[in-house]
Amino acid sequence: MKRILSIAVFSLAAASCINKVPIDFGEVTPQLVLNAQLDAQEGGQVVYLSQSNQATLKPLQGAQVAVLVDGKPFATAVEEPSDETDAFRVGTAYRFQGGFPAGSQVKVTARKDAWDAWAQADVPPAPVISAVDTLRTLEQDLDESYEVFQVRITFKDLPGSSYYRVGVRAEYRTTQIDAQGETRELPVDYQALPMSGSKDPVLGGTAAGMSFFDLDKTYLAFSDDLFRDQEYTLRLSMPASWLSYYYFPLDQEFVPVYIYYTVTLVPWLESISREEFDYLNALNNLENFGYTAQVIVEPTTLPTNVNGGMGLFTVRNRAEGAPMELPPVFYEVDYGPYWPYDNQD
Repeated sequence: MKRILSIAVFSLAAASCINKVPIDFGEVTPQLVLNAQLDAQEGGQVVYLSQSNQATLKPLQGAQVAVLVDGKPFATAVEEPSDETDAFRVGTAYRFQGGFPAGSQVKVTARKDAWDAWAQADVPPAPVISAVDTLRTLEQDLDESYEVFQVRITFKDLPGSSYYRVGVRAEYRTTQIDAQGETRELPVDYQALPMSGSKDPVLGGTAAGMSFFDLDKTYLAFSDDLFRDQEYTLRLSMPASWLSYYYFPLDQEFVPVYIYYTVTLVPWLESISREEFDYLNALNNLENFGYTAQVIVEPTTLPTNVNGGMGLFTVRNRAEGAPMELPPVFYEVDYGPYWPYDNQD
């Protein structure tokens, strides 16, 4: 009892003696911020440039951005016109077309006035996915049971220390049917499924005891520490109800009463650099523990690999598994008491 009283008195005394100490960081020198996560596959690539100041970033326009592969000029990135009134825009996009073979070295340089920044990265080999499948299970959470949808991805680990990121893309193909039997095909809607790794030990989860809403690796980045040079099957999961698709546009010309849609799942696996792995884990820690109030955990720092500035430059290499089409879904649209665009009393 005396010990409890002593702790309580000490805590009260400590709390009453807290003084606010002003901290002056002095003048902060602006820096060029370069961020780019390029893809090895042929296609559109983008480099984002910003200027840091005291507490924020602002877009950096008018820079010269060049890309080299194995020391030879490869492309000049072209500045994308942007809306100066966009309050959420923190970087100016510089775009170019291209792809990079595995084993090559990619370098990007950015120059503007007195700033001269550069970064380089090696292109990793693409992973090889040997099998993909799906599984539905029934799980219990407190007093309720729910169906879990699981995607399993089997692959062989790449030689040496390797780092990966995994995910699943859903492609929704929808047909609308109105009261007269007329149909309308909607454009394919591509979505990244909110998969969880809480049921997979490599992704930071455990076989049991974790829910989808516990701390999770949002970015699904992982290393090969637990399966070095072996074949491994990843298990991604989410509540099966999250697969349901109820979005459709309404207009006065076409009011659907029935919806028919199919879902095609495309699992993907990327080999990434150690820098990107550390960066994604840092972002994950910030989202789990907060960006400002990290009192009981070690402060999180974001890694940088840009010379003459700051930011992250990486190249990743993606492999996709065989597409998997789920059974089609057909349902009647329930508008409740309000029929859309019905002006009759």
